[in-house]
Amino acid sequence: VRGFTTADFAKFHPGGALGKQLYLRVGELCALHDRPRVSPDSTLQEVILEISSKRLGATAVIDGAGQLHGIVTDGDLRRMLQRGADFNNLTAKHIMSPTPKTIGPDALAVDALALMRKHAITQLLVFENETYQGIVHLHDLVREGLV
Repeated sequence: VRGFTTADFAKFHPGGALGKQLYLRVGELCALHDRPRVSPDSTLQEVILEISSKRLGATAVIDGAGQLHGIVTDGDLRRMLQRGADFNNLTAKHIMSPTPKTIGPDALAVDALALMRKHAITQLLVFENETYQGIVHLHDLVREGLV
């Protein structure tokens, strides 16, 4: 069919792999989940409970003013255990990664995948105008057939 572009194909088949690559947005994926969030002073137990209850393998560390401080992932918890840290006095600010990777909700899901691959991570924090929107996880991208 002459003049029928890949964008045309994607537009008429948005549920297909090509359509998802060209149209699926990060905001559509992070909207499927609760927003895991703890404060910098949250106890280790509170951090673990938040990660476990939201089932995304991570939680954002955000203060009462909405300011991002970092992310705590399952991997951060495992590394903390390997170091033999004093669990009784640890808070989120002690175990978080202070420079998490973020992405906007209007970004394409394939761009989120590229960022995850580039940094060898499985979650991205989603922010719009410095407001926390949630987490997009690699499993979301797998479920959508992008991986």
